Amino acid sequence: MKIILINNLYKPYARGGAERVVAAIADGLIQAGHEVVVVSTRPITSPPTPLLTKERGVIRFYPWNIISYYNLGKLSAALRLVWHLIDMFNIQSYFKIKKILQHEKPDIVMTHNLMGVGFLAPRAIRACKIKHIHTLHDIQLLHPSGLMMVGGENRVNSMLAKAYQWCNKKLFASADVVISPSEWLMKMHTDRGFFRKSKKAVVANPINTSPGPSLVRRGEREHKDKKFIFLYVGQIQKHKGVELLIEAFKDVETHCDASQKIELQTIGGVETRHGASLRDKNRNSNIKFLGKKSPEEVRELMQSADCLVVPSLCYENQPTVIIEAKQNNLPVIASNIGGIPEMLSPEFLFKAGDRESLLNKMLCIIKNKNEAVSGENDRRHKIKGINVKEYIDKLLSL
Repeated sequence: MKIILINNLYKPYARGGAERVVAAIADGLIQAGHEVVVVSTRPITSPPTPLLTKERGVIRFYPWNIISYYNLGKLSAALRLVWHLIDMFNIQSYFKIKKILQHEKPDIVMTHNLMGVGFLAPRAIRACKIKHIHTLHDIQLLHPSGLMMVGGENRVNSMLAKAYQWCNKKLFASADVVISPSEWLMKMHTDRGFFRKSKKAVVANPINTSPGPSLVRRGEREHKDKKFIFLYVGQIQKHKGVELLIEAFKDVETHCDASQKIELQTIGGVETRHGASLRDKNRNSNIKFLGKKSPEEVRELMQSADCLVVPSLCYENQPTVIIEAKQNNLPVIASNIGGIPEMLSPEFLFKAGDRESLLNKMLCIIKNKNEAVSGENDRRHKIKGINVKEYIDKLLSL
């Protein structure tokens, strides 16, 4: 079968979990013997190159404006609103997608994040009479920011958001199948009338079930300095709660006696204004900003850490980093919002945005490290992760 995957970004321009999921699906489909084409946008470059380029099964095209989705964060709030309105009804992108589909003639099109590709893409797929499977990754169809913050839950119920949702319900109504990795995200959409005619299924994101040859069983490794290491992996952005984690870590330092050495390691780029500010304000020898790391380096750091912390202030769907941590026998504590409670047991959750709640959970896991490891291993069923082959078999059977 020939299958086209469409996502707004793809390696080497990947930035988050959705791009890693799309890459995993592409690799899995190829291994299963299918022909795969990935369609994605790319940042504007200088000097200019052709509008449509295809290399190694990846078709990239330029967006309609000099500002691509990749650089959207550089715009002011007002300009981003204008950008979103144009992107929703991007007729130029519609014809580019249609041209690609007519040329490639796929059996199935699997779409993911279409912001930046244009929300008319489902119409192009329908016009070509091709089976369409759409996967949700966040709430970008409910609010143009794609984010719902703790304390700001009503933003998806504003009049502007409802008008935005009404348009998107029409634009995405033709999808044959809609996949959500979490019950929470699917309910967020169906409660608002999305996908009434589509076949719907909750299917966990695919994972690589082989953590690698360097895996060390938790508790068998030795730290020369006997430090308890907290680890953060993700974007260094305000909505990810990194600042909250740093402040809670400082509180942990004051509660620990002199014999207990602790360290906080953060993995993620600090090139943003927020990231640079956090790094400059926290010149603490026990707080390390390690920058971006390769998947192999992340795995190594997970295997030498004692606890992963996911302090999100925004409602997450199914954070890939939690699944990756569980593959490496690394206990996780995380915010109790979005789809995260579907992945972890209650004793590993803290109140989102609450510094005291996070502090207590961090102190508890230091005190009960061995019990945390065995407890999480006993509850692996909560993760609901499936390997790529199982994921593909499930999707193609729908």
